Amino acid sequence: MSWKYKAVYFEIAGICNAKCAYCHSGVDRPARARFVDVDVFRQALTRLLAEQVITKGAVISLYNWGEPVLHPRLPALAGVINELGLKYAISTNASRVPAIDRVFVANLDHVIFSMPGFSQEAYDRIHGFQFTEILGNIDRIVTQCREHGFTGRFAISYHVYKFNTAEIKPCERFADERGIELNPYFAILNNWWEINDYVTGKLSAERRQVAQRDLFTLDEIDRIMAAAPKQGYRCPQGDYLNIDELGNVVTCCQVARDHPDYACGHVVRGDLQAALHRKLRQPVCGGCINSGLAYYLNTALQRPPFYSPSLRQRALQMRKIVRRVADEGFWPLAAKAVQKGLAARPRSRPAPGKTATTSPASS
Repeated sequence: MSWKYKAVYFEIAGICNAKCAYCHSGVDRPARARFVDVDVFRQALTRLLAEQVITKGAVISLYNWGEPVLHPRLPALAGVINELGLKYAISTNASRVPAIDRVFVANLDHVIFSMPGFSQEAYDRIHGFQFTEILGNIDRIVTQCREHGFTGRFAISYHVYKFNTAEIKPCERFADERGIELNPYFAILNNWWEINDYVTGKLSAERRQVAQRDLFTLDEIDRIMAAAPKQGYRCPQGDYLNIDELGNVVTCCQVARDHPDYACGHVVRGDLQAALHRKLRQPVCGGCINSGLAYYLNTALQRPPFYSPSLRQRALQMRKIVRRVADEGFWPLAAKAVQKGLAARPRSRPAPGKTATTSPASS
């Protein structure tokens, strides 16, 4: 069987400079930064194209856990993308502004700005940056990209915590004024070992209490995992190809680097098709699915029901849909929407400042 992917996440920087308390890369920062070698990057993408794992025009997202703008040769990587006829995307905390020119924007598909709130207080609690500097950097990135001819999407991925719900609308006004999409999603305990310790009751009482104080997504985790489909459940991670900065084919975006099932092969060396075949057949996958954790992790990143987008945001979202229909066609997108609807289960969410009543639980 030949494996084909439309969604590829290629980690180009094995480190992140943010200090997110609930993220694997913020808590377990490596002692030494590792970056993908430009030649390995070229060889990897060339092989994926040659074996038809991806096709021309595919969007390569240059991130998973790391901060892509930290890569010292980011312009060279963009050049490789351009040479091979691919597209790329970055998700950045906007702590730095990359060198932006026509080569940088030539095949740039979209840029995501990751934000933990819209105040210095929120940044002190999560990312650890100066809030005003981040806003200035976002303006510089947007302006310079557009000055060099970029007409694609900018989006803010706003991580919703219990302490920053009142900051969503100020962030929305900032985004509206600049033509940036705002996508608020509930933050999760994004650390493989901690989420497993939480659901098994091994996480320290202090850490559990702090996480429950900040994260909406822990309020209902027991109920969601108990009701999750297990028999025959197809984990959506099978639709995503994750490659780390060393060229390893990674099992999924959640399994930690120090887990024995972290990788299932190498994208340049060895049998690539065999590695892709092993991707959802790793021992860790069965336990994750059978516990209900896989279902929880794949459905927890939801938009808060208490957020009502502005007219400007509705227009930007409609423009995104129109562009996707033009790129992918109506019926493939309709099929994806149906599959997503079947996979997601309606669940209630507490209003800001309130906590749903659930049994002590996890994630």
